[in-house]
Amino acid sequence: MPKIIDALLVLLLTFLPLALGTVHLWSITIFAITSVILINLCVFHPDFSFKKIFKFPIVIGSVIFLAYLLFQLIPLPAPVLKMISPNTYKLYNDFSLTYPWFNSWRPLSIYPWLTVFELIKLISCGLIFVTILFRSGLKDKNQKINDVERNTLIYIQLGCLTGALAILLHSFVDFNLHITANAFYFTVLLGLAVTLSGNIEDINKEFIFKIVDSIVIIGFFIALFGIVQKLSGSEKIYWIIKKDGDHFGPYVNYDHYAGFIGICASIAIASLMAKVRFSSFFLYKDIKNKLMWLSSQEASKTIRQFAASGVMVGSLFYSSSRGGILSFILAIAIFSFFIIIYTRRNRRGRIILFFILMLLLSSVITFWIGPDSTFERFNELNNFARYIIHEPSILSEIRFEIWNNTVHIIKDFIVTGTGLGTFSSIFPKYRTYYWGDEWAFLRYAHSDYLQTMAETGMVGLIFILLLLYYFFTLYKLTIKRLK
Repeated sequence: MPKIIDALLVLLLTFLPLALGTVHLWSITIFAITSVILINLCVFHPDFSFKKIFKFPIVIGSVIFLAYLLFQLIPLPAPVLKMISPNTYKLYNDFSLTYPWFNSWRPLSIYPWLTVFELIKLISCGLIFVTILFRSGLKDKNQKINDVERNTLIYIQLGCLTGALAILLHSFVDFNLHITANAFYFTVLLGLAVTLSGNIEDINKEFIFKIVDSIVIIGFFIALFGIVQKLSGSEKIYWIIKKDGDHFGPYVNYDHYAGFIGICASIAIASLMAKVRFSSFFLYKDIKNKLMWLSSQEASKTIRQFAASGVMVGSLFYSSSRGGILSFILAIAIFSFFIIIYTRRNRRGRIILFFILMLLLSSVITFWIGPDSTFERFNELNNFARYIIHEPSILSEIRFEIWNNTVHIIKDFIVTGTGLGTFSSIFPKYRTYYWGDEWAFLRYAHSDYLQTMAETGMVGLIFILLLLYYFFTLYKLTIKRLK
């Protein structure tokens, strides 16, 4: 049974990004069904225990938040709805010929089906999170962890948090966590990080290393594919699928590809730094033994990891996603700072050297394949002042106008929100701008945080703040474990 769980998880890690980021109904359905199969395999395992799962505060908080989202679907009588959310009551009055006189029970969600659809994706990610927690703790009784493996696992934990941090930062200016593949990868990373926060001796190291290696391999091949596809000049995904928008690799939008590859690259770099820091290469004093080391299995793994990291980072820069690039740079800069600070002085040189080599390799790849599009995208930021004085917008997506309209939604539905997944239904009422010659239709606010607050109100805001607090507490505890 554990082998089946591992195989299904690796299958999802491979399938979700390749299925155009899993943004279509057919691929989301496959993801949801697989997550249900996985949780059943876990629950019916003799070693499964809900008590062990609920010992993590994030699980309890998530269940409470889920209960509120389900409450948004419960029909309420008109007086109760008017008391809880006056603007939702007014909305029903303005757009219904019969409300509140006939059939006057209505839910807080202004479009329940959209809420159900988003709940399916959210619950599926939650089931994956539980699966990761369970499988990570299902260790072999004869398992022994040596010092190098123990410290490597701490590096991996920090790498998971770094990848999660990159996508959390990117989500301020985009809707990365609304893309199912990216939300899934974020869930896996967070699950691994939460598991590793406990006693390392109780962790299934083989499972952790298997998932990490899978993410690195998948990320490398998708990055390579993305570079080749863009160099070919094709305007179609896989050279056969035509989609509106600027695609990169298997993703419909390059920003979402950047969010995905930032996660994979963070894990790859963290794993590489662990190999470098504890490498036997530096134990040899003479050139002969150092050269002999290059033929070892350890050297082969290190070089492969180095190449994979460089290709992934190079593809990230080639994607020309400003938010993705800046978020990744900031997350890796924080990671690098703490790694260097908490490394012994006699080992700092090797860490700094490999960071420099990584930067050089990524730069070579970026300049070799052509950085023009990336430079053009960043050059638009030079016109920021012009936007402030209401001259032409610096962003083709006019995000500032979208965010301004979204803030008005938040103000009107500050307590309960409009319902999970209902942003596309409420936004037209608040939209104040044109996009070209037509009104623009938007499904997302281009900011996961603003959209969550618009859809879930104060409850969503509290959940976001608690999640961020838990995340940074976890990050702080992980840093303290570095040796």
